Amino acid sequence: MNLDELIEHGFIPVIDPTTPDSLAGQGANAFLAEYGGVVEEVALVCKKEDGLVTFRSGAAPSDRNYENFFTDFTELANDLGMKTHAFSYAFGDSYLGSDPNYSIGRSDGTLMTTYVDPSMEGYWKHLSQISREVARKPIRSLVLQEFLFPRQEFSFSKRAVRKFAELSGVSLDTSYLDIQKDPSIQRMFEDWRVDLISRAFRQTVENARSERPSLDIGMVVPVDPETEWQEGFIRHYGINLDRIIEICGYVIYHIMPYSPMYPEPGTPSWDALTHALRSSTLYEESGYKKALFVWGLDAEDDTTWLETLKQEVKADKIFARLEYPEKYSVKREIHRGV
Repeated sequence: MNLDELIEHGFIPVIDPTTPDSLAGQGANAFLAEYGGVVEEVALVCKKEDGLVTFRSGAAPSDRNYENFFTDFTELANDLGMKTHAFSYAFGDSYLGSDPNYSIGRSDGTLMTTYVDPSMEGYWKHLSQISREVARKPIRSLVLQEFLFPRQEFSFSKRAVRKFAELSGVSLDTSYLDIQKDPSIQRMFEDWRVDLISRAFRQTVENARSERPSLDIGMVVPVDPETEWQEGFIRHYGINLDRIIEICGYVIYHIMPYSPMYPEPGTPSWDALTHALRSSTLYEESGYKKALFVWGLDAEDDTTWLETLKQEVKADKIFARLEYPEKYSVKREIHRGV
């Protein structure tokens, strides 16, 4: 599948200018000269998974090859009447994640450089400053991706264990296996992680809206059997969906990012997927903004399947990235618990 086919189906393309052979990589002018009269909406990666931003920033390191991309594109697109959305990686940040002071820790003691530890509250300020800069651009929404713990075993840097030990009284050599042995400690552990993610997200949203109170801001929530469908929201990611909806009112469900086969409608896996997309019983009836997101889209049949899912769960739109991100293989192993 190519970009023209994606646009024909009415999906919103998610564009990373650093993708090899990307027309956007030649600059905003080149892309808009080709698609300016065709595309009504486009999403742009403004903070990449390597931690670099695609605009000049006072808060984050810029990718020198693309330091004008996001600003130029949003301004030119706005002049053409095109809607633009900003996709920003949050705790998925290998620039600061490569620093042991920021790296997330696994239960076996290893540090993972592809993510920043959400217990590092100083990093929340970093995310907040970036969100304020992005909110000043002429965009329709800010979508925050990888605003999560990657899996339940990842809260065990020395800093994180020390913070949880102060709260719970566990020893400083506690592992996830130890936590699982005591249901009361495990509930405390899950609540602690939820609190970290929720407070960090609220701070980021409030800072963005201090620049533009009406800006739509949403969180990407992965929905995948590798992380137990709906059960994984709290257990693995530290995401309490009701609290996120209360903060921003907008959820972008990332559909099976680490599983290769979409389930057929009517099967148990289909039922588990659609149930997860309706899992916020508190807000489902009153309504909240809901979108879908996929990456690695390459088959025509998948577009029909996604359109069926969109109608089934009453989602507003579908964001689609044609390629997988650069660090996909590493992150797939992490999310599968390998």
